Amino acid sequence: MLARLKRLHPIFWLILLSVPAFRFLLLPGQYWNMQDDMQLIRQMEMEKCFKDGQIPCRWVPDLGFGYGYPQFNFYPPLPYLVGQIVRLTGVSYIATVKIVAIIHFLAAGLAMYLLASSIFGPTGGLLSSLFYIYAPYRALNIYVRGAINEAWASVFFPLILYFIRKTILKPTLPNLLLLSLSVSGLLLSHNPMAMVFSPVILFWTILCLFSQKHKTVPLSSQLSTLAAGFIFGFCLSAFFTLPAVIETKYVQIDTMFKNYFSYLAHFTNLYQLFISNFWGDGPSVWGPNDEMSFMVGYLHWIIPLFLILFVIYKFIRHQKINHPLLIAFFLNILGFAYVLLTHERTTPIWVLLSPLQKIQFPWRLLNIALFLFSLGVGAISRIKIVIPVLILLITVNFTHFYPVHSGPLTEKEKFSGLAWTNQVTSGIYDYLPKTARIAPQAGAQEFVDGTYPAVDYQLTGAKHGTDWLFFNIHLPQKTLVYISQLAFPEFRVYDFGQKISYLVEPELGRITVDLEAGNHQIYLKLYNTPIRHLANAISFSSWLILIFLSSRFLWTNLTSKK
Repeated sequence: MLARLKRLHPIFWLILLSVPAFRFLLLPGQYWNMQDDMQLIRQMEMEKCFKDGQIPCRWVPDLGFGYGYPQFNFYPPLPYLVGQIVRLTGVSYIATVKIVAIIHFLAAGLAMYLLASSIFGPTGGLLSSLFYIYAPYRALNIYVRGAINEAWASVFFPLILYFIRKTILKPTLPNLLLLSLSVSGLLLSHNPMAMVFSPVILFWTILCLFSQKHKTVPLSSQLSTLAAGFIFGFCLSAFFTLPAVIETKYVQIDTMFKNYFSYLAHFTNLYQLFISNFWGDGPSVWGPNDEMSFMVGYLHWIIPLFLILFVIYKFIRHQKINHPLLIAFFLNILGFAYVLLTHERTTPIWVLLSPLQKIQFPWRLLNIALFLFSLGVGAISRIKIVIPVLILLITVNFTHFYPVHSGPLTEKEKFSGLAWTNQVTSGIYDYLPKTARIAPQAGAQEFVDGTYPAVDYQLTGAKHGTDWLFFNIHLPQKTLVYISQLAFPEFRVYDFGQKISYLVEPELGRITVDLEAGNHQIYLKLYNTPIRHLANAISFSSWLILIFLSSRFLWTNLTSKK
């Protein structure tokens, strides 16, 4: 029996041993308190966009207190696109959010196995992947913060490094395309994570280039293929990435980096990182009294530190250091560098490297550090302690992978009353159009918020979609009509099919039209700006090229085997 168990593929053990990490997500009808409690409504808004034909989704109708909001013009869509595929099976929104989180757990583990096993072998791959799944920061992202996008970004860290290595060793079209898909996945998950992961990409590329045993491919071919892979990956995600970067000038983002959200308020200390075993679901605050945990995890830092010291010892003793161990050494050194950047003593570096400040919370770098540590841990697979280490890993971290507060919840409860109001107003200043001085203080009225002067108007035939609305209105006199819609570049208003000009009310930023007495047929619609048109065209053509090249490659392989 024991011999049969040993012959089972490591991926079987990976999936089986990862189940405790998402055991709560398997409980029907249960939901949990999370800090970013917007997952359900974001999924709902994405579905409304799909049903309305607004693809890619940019403007959502219910957020902004019902005035509409450019949510997915700036917020990465990938987890919700995955969720939309899940929704096709007919499951609820609550089940969808939980399934998307489960997929993330398994995808992150399998991606890490792919990378780590290529360096340390199957046992090392299993070890690294389970360390990656059971990293305390992963539990923090899912069960405390609700940072689904940031968690999904971690799926693509190992995939990018794996295909960089594959492309350097063999710069073929399939490797280029798979690298592009991985880069695109990261950009569509979390832009700040893509930014802070870029030094790892550079480091890994240099490491792979210099560690080739038998160089058979010209450096120029390797570098050009890598560059093409990254450029093509950007093109695949351009429909989101280009507008998200270029059109931030239209929205208020300063509030995302001030006061509570200033990076200066969220540094860690050494006790929190390496000693504390505290776990809670409260906020991150100034000073050491945070009510959430920033632990690296005992095994996650002790084993990497041991490996670093072991390599130094072997170097001093002039002993041979094998290639996998040397890779782990450099990975762990870089991992500790990321950890130390979360400490307040590194403030001068943050001041000097101002783009770093855009990640808001320095402790977010733990996501990168724990990826590096988990990958490096695979180097101990040759020591006969793998099973005890895995048992200890799951035993020590098991309790973190469960919500601190949870209970039964229905969608009716979540999408009504105060819970609904909290969702449609949450983070309302994050991407509020600059045409608004303040955010809405009350919910939008249906179609028309009011008129000036106040008149008795008749509204008929009213209907709306995600980024458009239509109504007939009869006015007894010349009137300024406040449409229940926030202004944003390329909203257009038509009256009986003729485009008309409109004003933007300076307080709330609502679209207003000055109409004469009589009947009017108003149609309002958000169109694409030139940059959105360009971004859509780049992505659409890139995905067509990807499908064509992939299909041709598969067809060639199939026919050649015949």
